[in-house]
This record gives sequence, structure tokens and C-alpha cells, in this order.
Amino acid sequence: MTVHLKYLWDGSQPGWVLKRFCGNYVDLSLAFPTTGPSTRELMAVRRTVAPYTALPVHEVVTQLRGQESLLLGRFEPKEARLVAAACRREDLNLVESIVDAPEFLPMNELTGVALIIEDDLLAEHVCTEALLHGIPVRQVEF
Repeated sequence: MTVHLKYLWDGSQPGWVLKRFCGNYVDLSLAFPTTGPSTRELMAVRRTVAPYTALPVHEVVTQLRGQESLLLGRFEPKEARLVAAACRREDLNLVESIVDAPEFLPMNELTGVALIIEDDLLAEHVCTEALLHGIPVRQVEF
């Protein structure tokens, strides 16, 4: 166990398991021609994509000129449907990719205590260490 992680979990107490939650996420991006987005597409992005709605037109043009794609982000399915619908209404070329990204939650089955770590990178390190030390994994079905 890495020394700096021991204050969170060191494996010395009995009853610890990793609860494995399978979450499906959707990666969304926009595809443009090799020459970059057209004027119509630039205006549609400005109307639709949150970070660009507050920018002046010339900034949107500067940032997207010559780009073949624009990553919109990773979304939970419900939010992805809303974002995708808005893009389709603007006739943008949307690319959707389903991602099965499991998430782990350290939990003590004897005490009912869960170890909530808000820092995603730190949580990943703790769970990786736990897996390396043979902590049992329990699949959680929805």
C-alpha cells in the first residue's frame, strides 16, 4: 500500500469490499468537414454548445476554424439525449459513443461504512491499491 493512501484505507480492518457499479456514459462530439465547420455550423455551435454560447462570434470562429471535430464531453444517458437533441435540431453532425465505465466504492460490509472520496484521481488510486491487495469485488446491479 502506498504510504500516502494509508490514511484513507490500509486494508487492516476486516469487511472491506469494493462495490462495482457499471455506468453507461455517452461521449458526444461534433464532426466537421476536413476544412473545418461552415459558417452555418459555427453559428449552430454558438447557439447550442454551452461554452460557446457566451462567446463573441469572432472567438467562436477563431477557436473552431479548421477543426475537424469538437468534443462535447462525457454525459450520463439522460443528459446526453438532451444535448444530442439540441445538436440534431441544429442539423449538426453528431457522433455518439457509448462508454461502459465501471466505478468502484470502497465499503465495509461489517460496519456499513462507505469510503467516499471526492477527488476522482485519488479515489482511483485507492481502488487500484485495494484491487492489487485482493479486496473482494461485489457487482451492484441496477
